Amino acid sequence: MGLLSDMNQIFVKKTILLFLIFLIFYAANGQDSIQEKKQVYKVKLAVEIPVTVGLFAFNYYGFGQIKKKPSLSVDQIDALDKNSVWAFDRVALNQTYSASKRENAISASDWGMNISIFLPALLFIDKDIRKDWLDISVLYLETQSINSNLYTWGGPMLFDRTRPFVYYGEIEMEEKLEPGTTDAFFSGHTSWTAGASFFMAKVLWDYHPEWGNKRWWLFAAALVPPAFVGYFRYKGLKHFPTDVMFGTAIGAAVGILNPHFHKIRKNKKNSFSVAPYAGEYSGLAFRLKF
Repeated sequence: MGLLSDMNQIFVKKTILLFLIFLIFYAANGQDSIQEKKQVYKVKLAVEIPVTVGLFAFNYYGFGQIKKKPSLSVDQIDALDKNSVWAFDRVALNQTYSASKRENAISASDWGMNISIFLPALLFIDKDIRKDWLDISVLYLETQSINSNLYTWGGPMLFDRTRPFVYYGEIEMEEKLEPGTTDAFFSGHTSWTAGASFFMAKVLWDYHPEWGNKRWWLFAAALVPPAFVGYFRYKGLKHFPTDVMFGTAIGAAVGILNPHFHKIRKNKKNSFSVAPYAGEYSGLAFRLKF
């Protein structure tokens, strides 16, 4: 089975499990969701639940399309030259190869991602957040559905980048000829992991303004899971450093911005604004208020 197919199955299975947990939690706590409470996010369930389901379905279709990409030929593999890779990324091609260490690294990255996508469940330990469990659950699933589509349609669908392991002579040609070997950009593992950890940090940020500047440590902590997963994707010869960095940036952006744009604001002012600016230099001023 190809690399992309394996990743697809892993993510789809975890998504289905998330939906099952969500439905069970809904059945057990459904009456609590209609009680009077002070809301932090405005989530239109009748709209966003169908949209989220549709986005996951669209993503599944996208994976199917990516699987149709042609594999590398033997001639193409033989013609690869690591000196043609940007020097910053070339470090991924100069590692000391060990089959066992590579296998352990890939396993660690898979476990890291699988655990991380369930981290936001810890938010419900907080009694204030637990009151809004339904809104938060839908918002998180929606966040990951957006994140996953950005990977599918904005990553390997558009870019052909050969994975680092294809450059290694120690690895069997059979593996190099499998589908998915040109899907290095960008790292879906780090994107989904960052989406989870930064979503968690953003929700805690919004629910606890009384923490003040200490809240910035939430985002510092949110970097740890994608850094862990990204490091082992790199050591497993699945991705170059820039693939990992870009995946982390995408996941973090979606994890922060989706709940941010759902936030209810007391002053009713837009959190994002664009205005002309004139002075020593002229142009446009962008403002994003947290």
